[in-house]
Amino acid sequence: MSARFAILAALLAAAGAVAAEPSRVAPGKATSACIGEATSPRCTAETLIACLARVDRALCARVGATVAELPREARLVEYVIERESVIRPDQVTDELRDVAWFKPGFVLVEAQLRACAPARPACDDDDWDDLQIYLRPRDGRWEVAGWRSSAEPDRPGEIPEAFRPREP
Repeated sequence: MSARFAILAALLAAAGAVAAEPSRVAPGKATSACIGEATSPRCTAETLIACLARVDRALCARVGATVAELPREARLVEYVIERESVIRPDQVTDELRDVAWFKPGFVLVEAQLRACAPARPACDDDDWDDLQIYLRPRDGRWEVAGWRSSAEPDRPGEIPEAFRPREP
């Protein structure tokens, strides 16, 4: 029995399955009670996700996120926060030493997300995308230092691919 479980767990991990029940955010609704708050890394990350899902620059500004281009239309976004990690000095390599978004004491929030039309009940047919959000402490609050998705791994601060509408 335990061998079957181990094989099933390995297959699910290899397929990129998300085990936790996803949180949701869309225009006028959210499962998180702390969207708009920058009091914790999680709330700050969820506010950034809501800003992009709702196409709401005011939400972006509440967490210090500068967004050059917002998505064209609001989306239903399902997401799972997988991990929050404090960046340690020994993790800052020579390649990362000069970037503004990866410094000791910053927090990296790693999430999986997928997006679809807001009228749909769920995004079950859409693929999960990795999202990394880098947060810095500032005056007792948290603010977005940058973010990137697996679709754009070397361009922090860009719109994650999951927020872009699918081409027909």
